[in-house]
Amino acid sequence: MKKILLGCFAFSLMGCTGVVTAEQTSSEKQLCDDYNNDKAIIIIGSTPFEDSEWYADWSSILNSFVATNSESFHVYRANQFTHADLKNYSVLFSKKSKQSYLLEEVIEQQSYQYVHLEYTQANIPKHISAFKPNQINTNLVSKICNL
Repeated sequence: MKKILLGCFAFSLMGCTGVVTAEQTSSEKQLCDDYNNDKAIIIIGSTPFEDSEWYADWSSILNSFVATNSESFHVYRANQFTHADLKNYSVLFSKKSKQSYLLEEVIEQQSYQYVHLEYTQANIPKHISAFKPNQINTNLVSKICNL
């Protein structure tokens, strides 16, 4: 009888812990908290250094945008997450209540400004609206957060 009870007790413990999920990293937890609280997020893909004018322009525009809008966006790097497959030189913008945008190798400041204006619900002037970035249907943040 004791063996049966011990077997049932062991089985019930396994039943409680049968599904093993990986712990979220602190970066993943922070990202998910930001997203669920409808904060605007930027995830920057891998950015290997290049000795080129294009790279200098791209990194300068991105760094300037991030510095100027640091209060509006929470910035992350793709290598902080297990499931963040972004191409080199790409920037993902995401906000729970808004459309997600992916900029790949974009060096036009107006594309970054477009997202900022949309996420802050400001009017988007015509000279900026022409630079609307590509919307994406698959939300990478939802994938990272298992939503």
